[in-house]
Amino acid sequence: MVRPQMGDAPKGGPSEASGSTSDLPGNTRARYPDRQDDREETTTSADVVCVGEALWDLSTSPGTSLDDATQLSLTPGGGAVNVALTLAQLGLRAGLVASVGDDPVGHALVAHLSRRGVDVSRVRAVKSTRTGLVFLTHAPPRAVAYRAVLEEALALRDALPRSFDASVVHFSGLLPSRACLLALERAARQAQHEGALVTIDANLRPRLWAGDALGRADPRRLFAEASVLKVSEDDLRLLGAADPRDLAPVLRPDAIVVATFGAAETRALGPFGEVRAGGPALAVESTFGAGDAFVAGFISVLAREGRTALRDRAAIERAILRGNEVARASLVERSSVVK
Repeated sequence: MVRPQMGDAPKGGPSEASGSTSDLPGNTRARYPDRQDDREETTTSADVVCVGEALWDLSTSPGTSLDDATQLSLTPGGGAVNVALTLAQLGLRAGLVASVGDDPVGHALVAHLSRRGVDVSRVRAVKSTRTGLVFLTHAPPRAVAYRAVLEEALALRDALPRSFDASVVHFSGLLPSRACLLALERAARQAQHEGALVTIDANLRPRLWAGDALGRADPRRLFAEASVLKVSEDDLRLLGAADPRDLAPVLRPDAIVVATFGAAETRALGPFGEVRAGGPALAVESTFGAGDAFVAGFISVLAREGRTALRDRAAIERAILRGNEVARASLVERSSVVK
């Protein structure tokens, strides 16, 4: 079997052109014009709008390698999608800003998300890209992506709305594209101007950000717009930070940094001082998705308690506890499914 690797995907078309678009299931717009300035904003208000990747995860059965697999299960994936789905499960009004390919694979993904309670009115279907696929094996954990990352990033850039109309705007699944990051920076600034809390999950996958990618498309300017920045141990390493405190110079004075160190510890630093808590330790084959589940649980508290929670130590402790509860539940659910 030939193993598809990052970058093996056929290019989706001209790298700077957004391409033509079409209707999506559950969308209130008549069509998706090419230019953002021409789009009529008819989206509905939300508790949380998640901005980022939308793709399909294709998983092998437990203990089966991709080489030996004869069937794959299909589930929606991407950090923004995972968080939006979990928030909808938790009873919040969750929306998604993303792009998908204008093809049956992309349309099926959006229809699936809509059926599961996610507002997809901000999602665009674009002919110049295609919907990404990620193949997952769980024993041992391994992810093999089949994506056109640059085209995805530029399509996301063009999908950003003029206004979010949400209590929280969450950015996740950052891609190594300077043009996209600059657009996300402007979008985050607009969300702050609208009074929304801006949460960012750095989620810098080591493979995507290898080599000089960080030098060419540094995400730190985007981080400066965050009310809450979530980083993992891998994120800190890629950013050249030994401790989450090292990120303070690039953040707003009132911002919070939430750092997760696997199941060992979660640390939150902000105006309230520092909070430390243990993670969702469980004996499971794979922890895929646990980070996004934690973020969703954490955000759910902020969405319900508002901006004052950022200065309240007890509220941040509740948010971490809720994040760990949701992450633990996701691991238990996934473990029961794959056994």
